[in-house]
Amino acid sequence: MLVIYDIADNKRRARMVKCLERYGVRVQKSAFEAFLTKKKYECLMGEAKNLIDATTDSLRIYLLANHTMVRVWGADAKQIDDVIIF
Repeated sequence: MLVIYDIADNKRRARMVKCLERYGVRVQKSAFEAFLTKKKYECLMGEAKNLIDATTDSLRIYLLANHTMVRVWGADAKQIDDVIIF
């Protein structure tokens, strides 16, 4: 999955980063990649949606299919070897 956010408040943004770091890898300033089981995905959803202000912030979670290919170039081109279970 890919998680991107735009959070206006520094304190809320810092809390979101801490939350997302428990589940995935930061790949850009406001973007995280994660390979999660269904249970971990549900936990992330429960936590993350409570960390934003829906009137000023944006949180997007893209679920990628098992056959999705990701190509990476440049600095910090990390490959995560894990399994998505859905």
